[in-house]
Amino acid sequence: MGPQITVYDKTNTVIENTWNVGTVRAQEPSEVYTINIWNNKGGVEHVSDLKDCYVSILDYNGDTALEDVARDRWIQVNVPSIDGDENTWVNIGGTFTKEIKANAGVSENTLSGIANSGVLSNSTKNVCTVNFRVYAPPNSNPGQKLFKIRVNGYFT
Repeated sequence: MGPQITVYDKTNTVIENTWNVGTVRAQEPSEVYTINIWNNKGGVEHVSDLKDCYVSILDYNGDTALEDVARDRWIQVNVPSIDGDENTWVNIGGTFTKEIKANAGVSENTLSGIANSGVLSNSTKNVCTVNFRVYAPPNSNPGQKLFKIRVNGYFT
């Protein structure tokens, strides 16, 4: 069976599908938005690993360069399992992406599909914690912005 990807909030209790950023001022980072990206959360049987994982930012319609949030890389991301801390931020958007990998127990950019308890501390091979924030440039246009965060990878 293929990977079973779900996205939970930082408490690991609510499935996330919307990030309400609120008001963002140019050149001031927004509040940090933390999610847990799971493969097979609480699964009792193994599923395929998701390999060569990365996150990207797309325009709301799925393009990479039409809207300023994606095109001008307003979204910053931090992946503690790769960056080693929560202070390293990388701008992503358009064709610029960020690798992700499970919180522990894997050597490559992989989310394991092994059976697990669904508890963060016990399932570190199945979950990647990712932090996002918005950092709008000084010349940014005001107004409501719609965009998508996409998790990419492949399985065999």
